[in-house]
Amino acid sequence: MPDKAYDTVFLDVDGTLLWGDLDVEGYVRDLAPYSTNGPLTVERAAGPVWHGMKEHISQNINHGTRKELESFKRGNQRRTAETLGLDAPTDLLAEVSERRISFNPYPESETVMGELRDMGFKLYVVSNWDVLLEEVLEDLGWTDYFDGIIVSAVVGVEKPETEIFEEALRVSGTSRDRTVHVGNDPETDVHGASQCGLDVVFVNRKGYEENPEATFTIPDLKPLPRTLGGRRV
Repeated sequence: MPDKAYDTVFLDVDGTLLWGDLDVEGYVRDLAPYSTNGPLTVERAAGPVWHGMKEHISQNINHGTRKELESFKRGNQRRTAETLGLDAPTDLLAEVSERRISFNPYPESETVMGELRDMGFKLYVVSNWDVLLEEVLEDLGWTDYFDGIIVSAVVGVEKPETEIFEEALRVSGTSRDRTVHVGNDPETDVHGASQCGLDVVFVNRKGYEENPEATFTIPDLKPLPRTLGGRRV
């Protein structure tokens, strides 16, 4: 195989390695007995439940410790319940909310990460996520793939800000010109990493229009080992 142009790969998580989902039907089954304003249906619950998830995503940067995050999550879960007219114990709301969230790897993710490791690349997560990301990766059995995990809520800054990429470069100890970032979002991943002077692999799962800031564009992760292993310096 030709010499690699890169030594280190930064990997986004959500939308690149996995996707998150909410089981709204399960949420409704669990909490319907606590409804105070008529039957709780999937149609009525879907909007507020997904809104709560989006609120969590948008606010996790503000909660840099587990204690802070758990307090925020419980308040968020309670607000969703009140919107739906649910009179349920706080502990039950927390348990149901956690159980009904799932993180689903894309079919090729584990194979590709294994191939990259076998090729000698160092892998680092660089992700906009809350402080519990490492636990999510542990539950998936993925932590051994990575040499380090750089999380926005821990660093205190989110992609596309260049500071999070600079922190990842500091942690990895690798040079900018030997590092490539892989992600699915045109703004946070492609623009953010390119502004930091990094080459970028755009994983264009959603069929966005061509992105001139991307060094490479691939439809999913399957071509990634060949893409990175076949480019000469």
